[in-house]
Amino acid sequence: MNKFKHIIISWFIIFAGSSAWAQETIQIWGDNPASRKMNRSQLLVFKASENPSGVSVIICPGGSYRYLDRKNEGTDVAQWLNDNNITAFVLFYRQGLRGNRHPAMIQDLQRALQLVKENSKTYGIDPDKVGMMGFSAGGHLVGTAGTYFDTNFSEAPPPNSLTPHNSLTPSFLAMIYPVVSMFNEEIVHQKSRRNLLSRTFTPELALKMSLEYNVRPDMPPVFLVHCVGDKVVDYRNAVNYAAALTEKGVPHVFKLYDEPGHGFGINPQKGQGAAQAPLWTQYFIEFIRFIDANISKNDNLPVLQCP
Repeated sequence: MNKFKHIIISWFIIFAGSSAWAQETIQIWGDNPASRKMNRSQLLVFKASENPSGVSVIICPGGSYRYLDRKNEGTDVAQWLNDNNITAFVLFYRQGLRGNRHPAMIQDLQRALQLVKENSKTYGIDPDKVGMMGFSAGGHLVGTAGTYFDTNFSEAPPPNSLTPHNSLTPSFLAMIYPVVSMFNEEIVHQKSRRNLLSRTFTPELALKMSLEYNVRPDMPPVFLVHCVGDKVVDYRNAVNYAAALTEKGVPHVFKLYDEPGHGFGINPQKGQGAAQAPLWTQYFIEFIRFIDANISKNDNLPVLQCP
């Protein structure tokens, strides 16, 4: 009995710890959504308590669009951002494990962005400096939001006075070891595609959801990280995407590490044991500072450079 009780307590601690720092949990579709599937769409709020910069980040954990790595690529990241004076929001979006498919995931992310901007005064943030960060499949999701910001996938009106264009446009994107292609069979991450588009997807939809083929020059700035030895998501996803960003003149930073690594989040002990890749966090803070200093001055930001 004591052993059983110990196991129960341990599981409780792990579950409770995943959101211990969150000051608020929001049901993004309200308490009585039209579909029960939407009940699990939540946004955890992590307000920066000391010297908040006004910049905020919506975090999308990875998990092949099947599940969510809620702690390592979610709440741990939010706490790190708080330590750097950045308010964070962790989005628990709908997943394929429960029968959800596109556009459920992007609907959740767009709704989260609307809510964050609409309540910017409450959170002490600048509504013009709300970015997105995604890991693995979550990286693909934020990339989709950065590409199709002028498409309202939920077909619901934005709250109050925000225009559809402004309410759905992130200020910047951070894509960490991201899934990018849904069309290129040589590099596609099969699990993510299957969970996002189902097994009976059309080539037209796969092409539309392949970010490297749909880069546009008016996208927000992008921060991109990948490892050459990634054994989960082929690193050429990021390489091809970076090339497309360059071709279209989209401001971006691309950090490519010549080592194995996937799923490490901000912790070098996680995932495949990448040694140098977690240094991306230092470069991201530099990226954020640049965005914070320049985004309100000039929409045509120069190509970004980090050491």
